[in-house]
Amino acid sequence: MNEQARLRHLDRLALSSVSDAAIFGKIARLAATMLDCPISLVSIVEAERQWFIGRTGIGVEETPRDWSFCSVCIAREKPLLVEDARTHDLFRDNPLVTGEPHIRSYLGIPIASEEGVLLGTLCVIDRVPRRFSIDHLPALRVLAQLAEQCITTHVRTLDLSRANAALRELNHLFRQAETAANIGSWRVDLARDTLHWSDQVYAIHGVDPRGPVTLEQAIGFYVPEDRASVEHALLAAIDRGQAFSVEGAIRRSDGELRRVRCVGERIDAGDRPESIAGIFLDVTEEHLRNAALKRAAERDQLTGLYNRSVFDRKLAEAIRHAAGEPVTVMLLDLDGFKDINDTLGHLVGDTVLAALGERLLAEAQGDIFVARWGGDEFAFLFPPGTPLDAAVAFAERLAGSIAEHLELGDEVFAVGATCGIAQMGRKARTGGGTRAEELVRRADLALYHGKRTERGSVHCWSETIEGVQGARASAIASLTSALKSDRAHAAYQPIIDLATGRPFSFEALLRMRDEEGRVLTAGQVSPALLDAKLSRRVSAFMLERLMEEGPRLVALHGPDTRIGLNVTEADLGRRQSDGSFVDRLMTMLGNSPLAPGNITIEVTETMLLVDDAGLVREVLHRLDAAGFTVALDDFGTGFSSLTHLRDFPIRMVKIDKDFIASIANDHQSRLIIQAIVQMGRSLDLGVVAEGVETEEQAQFLRAIGCGHAQGYLFGRPQNIAAHVAAQGIPRLRAVG
Repeated sequence: MNEQARLRHLDRLALSSVSDAAIFGKIARLAATMLDCPISLVSIVEAERQWFIGRTGIGVEETPRDWSFCSVCIAREKPLLVEDARTHDLFRDNPLVTGEPHIRSYLGIPIASEEGVLLGTLCVIDRVPRRFSIDHLPALRVLAQLAEQCITTHVRTLDLSRANAALRELNHLFRQAETAANIGSWRVDLARDTLHWSDQVYAIHGVDPRGPVTLEQAIGFYVPEDRASVEHALLAAIDRGQAFSVEGAIRRSDGELRRVRCVGERIDAGDRPESIAGIFLDVTEEHLRNAALKRAAERDQLTGLYNRSVFDRKLAEAIRHAAGEPVTVMLLDLDGFKDINDTLGHLVGDTVLAALGERLLAEAQGDIFVARWGGDEFAFLFPPGTPLDAAVAFAERLAGSIAEHLELGDEVFAVGATCGIAQMGRKARTGGGTRAEELVRRADLALYHGKRTERGSVHCWSETIEGVQGARASAIASLTSALKSDRAHAAYQPIIDLATGRPFSFEALLRMRDEEGRVLTAGQVSPALLDAKLSRRVSAFMLERLMEEGPRLVALHGPDTRIGLNVTEADLGRRQSDGSFVDRLMTMLGNSPLAPGNITIEVTETMLLVDDAGLVREVLHRLDAAGFTVALDDFGTGFSSLTHLRDFPIRMVKIDKDFIASIANDHQSRLIIQAIVQMGRSLDLGVVAEGVETEEQAQFLRAIGCGHAQGYLFGRPQNIAAHVAAQGIPRLRAVG
C-alpha cells in the first residue's frame, strides 16, 4: 500500500478518539519495565507528525515526522535497531539525538491495523548506547501485538460491552504488572467459586496446565507457615476490596521450594464484587540476591558474626534508647593470633578465626551483641543497665574459654584474649565526638592498656588509663607538627574510566612526613582525627591544596575532571564559628577556576549515623544543589547503606575494597559486586570499585559493566609535582 492510501486508512481509524488511551501508556510502561529502559513509546506516524498514543519517560506528545525514528521503521516494514544514534548516518544530526531526550539506543517494531496497514511503532529508547539487541524483539513483539489488539478493539463496534469489560480487566492487570516482568495471571470468579491460572502460573507450580486447580489446592502449595497470610489477604480483598501483595514460599509439585509473590485486587461489576484478579511471579532469585546482599552487608564473611557497621548502628540505637541507664562496650583482641598467621599462614589463621567466632557467639548468650570489629578484634555490646562487675565477670569467663586449647582436626592451637571495657552514663563527657565514638574510644584505650601491660587480662577504662595512654596525644602531636612544619601535602590517586582507561577523577589524600622523614597516611594518625578542631583544620588544609593544585589536574586531564575530598563529621555535623562548610567552600571556589562540578565530596556511613544526622542531610543537600557530587565511601559494609541511598543525596557509591580483594576466590563477593553495579545503574548512581590491584579484578569489573575503578593497578597516590612529571608535561596552563 502506498503512503497516501496508508494515511487515508489511518484517518478512518480516528485513533485520536480512543476511549481508553491510558492502556497504551500502560503498554509503554510495561515495555520500559521489561527492557529496563527509561523511555518507551507507542507512536502513530501521520503525514506531518508522529504523535504518541502511549508514552512513558518523555513529556512531549508529538514531534515532526522529519525527526521520527518510527517513520524509518515503518518505511522499512520491519523492526529497526539503532545501537548508537550518535554514530548512525541517518540519525547523528537528529534533534532528538543532539537535544532532549538525547536518544542513543532505539529498538522499534511496527504495529499494524487488523487489515495489515502499518500505523506506527512500539519502541523503547535509552540514553546510553548499545542497550538493546535482537534478543529483546520477542518480548517487544508480544507487547506490539497487544497494542495492535487494543487498536482492533477500538475500531470494532459489534460487541462494545464485551470489549470494554476486557479492557477494564486488562487495565487492572497492567497496573499490577507495570513493575514486573515474566508474570503469570490468575483470577477467582466469586460467583462460580472457580480459579483460573495462566500457563505461567501452572509452570511456576510445576503443575500440568490441563488440570483444574481449586482455590483450596492453590493455597495448599504454600508452606504451612505462610498459608494464613495468603488466606487473610484473600478474605480482606473479598470483604473490603483491599488490594494486596503477599510474598511467601511454595512447595512445587516436584518438591522444590520457590519464593513467590502474589498480587491481587477485587474487580467489581457495578456495586457487586465479581472477581479477584492479579499477577503471580517467581521471585526466588530476587529473594536470594537480596538475602545475599543483606548478609554480605551485615555479616563478616569469615566468621558469620555481624560486622563493624552493624555494631556501630546497634550501639547508636542502644545509646538513644538507654533511658538514662549506662551503656557498656567491650573490645576483645586475640593474643598470639599473629604468630599463627605468620608461622602457619593466613588460611590456617582464617580457620582459627572462624572457629573462635563460633565459640564467641556461643558464649554471648542472652542480649549480648557480638560483632567482628576487624582483624582479630571483636566487639561486644551489653544491654543498657548491665552492671560493670557483670560485664567484667563475663569478660573473664570468655577470656578463660578462649584460653582453652582450640582443636581443629589434628592441630591444637593456643590463643588468648585481652579485653577492654568501658561504661558510660548519659552525663559522661564525650570529648567532642559522639557518645558512641567516645565509648568505643574508651574501650579501645582500656584494651590498648591491657595489651601493653598484661595480656590475657580484662581492663576497664579509668581516668588513670586515660592519663597514661599517649596514643591519641601522640597522633595529635604528629599531625599538628606536620601541619605547622609544612611536612603535610595532598596526594592524588586516579579513579579510572574502565571503558577508556583514562582518569575520570582523582581522590585527594592526606600525606605527611614525620620528623624522621617517614611518610605517614591519614589512617596512621586517625586517632587525631577524632579531635573535631584538628579534623576541621585538616579539612581546611586539604581544601587549600585542592584549590591550589586542582586546576593543574583539570588543565592536564580535561574540564570534566573531578577531585574527591574526604570530609568528616566535624565538617558537616556541627555549626562552626567561621561559617558553614558549604559557605566556606563556595567562597573559596569563587576565587578559583574550579567549579562545583569538579569536586566530589566523599562521606562515610558513620557520618550519616551521627546524632545530628538531620544537619548532615541538610548540608549534603546544599552541596548537591550547588552542583557537587556526593559519594558514599566504603559502600557495602553496612546494610543501612541501602536506606542512605534513599534518605541522602548520594550520587556515587564506592564499593569497599574488601569485596574487590575477594573477587578471585569468593563467588558471593562477585555476586554482591554485580548486584551493587546493577543497583547503581538502576538508580542512576556512579559506581567506583576501590582497591583494584590486579588485571583479573579489572577484567571482571569491566565484564559486569562497572564504570570506574581505583587502586594500585592504575596508580598510587602522588603529590602534584610527581603526577605532573609522570605525565611528561613540565608546565601546565591554569584552567579558566
